[in-house]
Amino acid sequence: MAAESNHIYVAAPCTIYIKFPSGVFPRYVEFKSISDEVEYFRQLFGKLNRIKLNLIKEGDYYCNQPFDLVKKVPIEIPKDFPRLPMSERNRWKPVTYVDNPELTGTPARIYTQTGIIEHGPEYYRLPKCVRVFIDLHEQGHLFYKTEEYCDLWALINYLRMGYNRSTAYWTLCNILKKTPANVQRIEQLVFNIKKTQK
Repeated sequence: MAAESNHIYVAAPCTIYIKFPSGVFPRYVEFKSISDEVEYFRQLFGKLNRIKLNLIKEGDYYCNQPFDLVKKVPIEIPKDFPRLPMSERNRWKPVTYVDNPELTGTPARIYTQTGIIEHGPEYYRLPKCVRVFIDLHEQGHLFYKTEEYCDLWALINYLRMGYNRSTAYWTLCNILKKTPANVQRIEQLVFNIKKTQK
């Protein structure tokens, strides 16, 4: 087992199992790349002393908490995903990203007829790992009108890329306003996340 550190180098996408020093139960854990980009973050509750997470790019990572590396293995991608519903429309096309400094109320939106995804100022205040999930959700609208279906489409593709379940959950919980419909979306996402943990 490696000595306590706040740094790790990975040569390929991997899953790491880490534990924090005895008696330390951090409330927030963050891994940044050498370029200071947040690659992973998680809010922790209770007496959680161990976590596992995926790091999907080669490079050096720095954690805001000292940790012991318990195990590092090739990246673990779920093998079982919930079944996607039949598509509600077929507008698949390559997407184009454009900045819209006037966009408010949402970090991004898609125009499915053209494949243009607009990014507003709120989008750029979010970590890249969150922005990826948002873009995948918007792409889901090329197939679906139903928001929950777009969430599921995004979740499946996000996890296949190696990103972490906890980030997908954080994205919906912190981007959506807490309306009854959005609470239902979050609950459905949690239900689908649990299906990938078998």
